[in-house]
Amino acid sequence: MIFFYGRRSLLMKSFQLTDIGIFSDVPDFVRFELRQEYAHLYWIPFFPLGKMWCVRKSDDKLYEVSSEVLPLLKALPHPTVSWMAFLGPILLAVVFLLFQIGVFK
Repeated sequence: MIFFYGRRSLLMKSFQLTDIGIFSDVPDFVRFELRQEYAHLYWIPFFPLGKMWCVRKSDDKLYEVSSEVLPLLKALPHPTVSWMAFLGPILLAVVFLLFQIGVFK
């Protein structure tokens, strides 16, 4: 049996330049993104691994945030962890409860 496992990330929140106080136009900039990294099994998230700040540019790729901007981003209000990163254990608990109450006989 082949297991498909690995690491991915999901978008938690995004910010524009004006949200951190930069009002000048920056070429190729789209937005800042706070992303939740998680471990997955068969593409179902099981547990979070960490958070990362990224910049999404007009080429639709993610880039690392510079160290000068990172303290400004961390000061913005943002969620601590996404419940979506725990989807695997939530699904397992629901299936277990359904078996316990006798839905699947």
